[in-house]
Amino acid sequence: MLRKTPGPIALLNGMADFVLLLLSFFLAGLLRMVIPLGSRFLPVDLSRFFPIALIYAVVMVLCYAQTNCYRSLHCSGLFRDGFRLAVVNILGLALVGAVLFVFRLSQFSRLLLLYFYLLTTLLILMKRQLVDRLAAVHEHRKKEHTNVLIIGSADTARQYYTNIVRRKHFEMHYVGYLAEQPSPVLPNYLGKEGELRKVLQSVAVDQIIVAQDTQSAVQLQHIIAIADTYKICVSVIPVYNSFVGGRSQTHMEEGLRLIEVKMMDTCNIMGVDIAVTDMEKTIRTIEEKLEEWRGRYICVANVHTTVTAHRDKAYQAIQQRAAMALPDGGPLSQYSREQGYTEARRVTGPDLMQEILKISPQKKWRHYFYGATPETLKLLEQKIRQRYPGILIAGMYSPPFRTLTPREDAACVEQINAAHPDFVWVGLGAPKQELWMAAHEGEVHALMIGVGAAFDYEAGNIRRAPLWMQRRNLEWLYRLMQDPRRLFKRYFTTNLSYLWWRCRQ
Repeated sequence: MLRKTPGPIALLNGMADFVLLLLSFFLAGLLRMVIPLGSRFLPVDLSRFFPIALIYAVVMVLCYAQTNCYRSLHCSGLFRDGFRLAVVNILGLALVGAVLFVFRLSQFSRLLLLYFYLLTTLLILMKRQLVDRLAAVHEHRKKEHTNVLIIGSADTARQYYTNIVRRKHFEMHYVGYLAEQPSPVLPNYLGKEGELRKVLQSVAVDQIIVAQDTQSAVQLQHIIAIADTYKICVSVIPVYNSFVGGRSQTHMEEGLRLIEVKMMDTCNIMGVDIAVTDMEKTIRTIEEKLEEWRGRYICVANVHTTVTAHRDKAYQAIQQRAAMALPDGGPLSQYSREQGYTEARRVTGPDLMQEILKISPQKKWRHYFYGATPETLKLLEQKIRQRYPGILIAGMYSPPFRTLTPREDAACVEQINAAHPDFVWVGLGAPKQELWMAAHEGEVHALMIGVGAAFDYEAGNIRRAPLWMQRRNLEWLYRLMQDPRRLFKRYFTTNLSYLWWRCRQ
């Protein structure tokens, strides 16, 4: 995703285009005077048509702004940017032609218009490429070092350290290595591979390079699971195991093949990394990482929350900090499949809660329910005990419809922790539930999952859409018919914003 340009820089970028457009007009006039084609062209003709060039320059800068040309200093590629610029300039040229026709300026040189168009496209494209390069150099100089930890001490690890880390010392900061035995070649031995978690708690690491000559799937899964908890990127050399997702990134550095691996693939949608998963994979992941994820939270994302995160960077950061952002909305999983993630499926909050409650009696998992009204929680408890015999309900709490005082909030957290739950289900609705979970990250000693209206569904207060509507991504329409006054504005604005974003992709 291209980094958004600050307002003042975007304004300067537009002013530079305005100056280049006027310069293109004068250069086109000089070419028209020098090249002996058509009728004679004099300097007085150039000054006569300058007001039209001035209007054209203003209109073109506005067109560039409307097509988001100033949103970033970076280009999307020479060919793509050149084609886009050529099309926009043709529209501008057509506008000039319309002005000439309306004001009957038949003496305006068509050859001058052609020169003007070609020079405008060429100069603006050259300027954008130059700005792109300068921005890249500036960002490269400002970029912080990547703290690299190597796992392994054999030939592969030594080759990576010698050929890549030492040569790229301006980009990489080597923090040390983990191995069963120290190596006389590699500096800064930090301990054995089993001490990874302890090392990450005391050393700042941005990337882990697994450079062992022999690896196992179980060992790699353990490394990835720990690194994922700390949001650290893991790359493997040279072994690639089949359990790793098929969309892992592969690249070569100095002849070494690096493969970025992760527990779960994600698809970035409007700035939010939506998990590429299905219900079975989600349940398995939660079961495997429940202990590691205590104190963290899972967001259940739909079009509304994703558009809200796109508009609100603070809320987007909360979504990104989650252990997972699940695709509750059908359009999100559908978009992921269109991007090549064929295994992406919808995982709704109500369905996830039901599936976990089903297996909880045999797993001895304890559940705490935070949200809704006291009446809804009472109904919810009755329904859950009927449907899932042997379920362990650690507690329930209906917060007041106001902001809790710090003392009340601390007492609430203490009450939740005293109940020793494994899961805290948060049914406050978006974005309130995500804000609550993020504010209590690390304080609540359980995995928090925001499930929206799942409490009302399970209690029977609200009927879910028929399966045929769910399968066709029309559950939002069913909910809108149930509560049009509250949901019309939300769905109308966010759905239109999402459709507009999709059209622009």
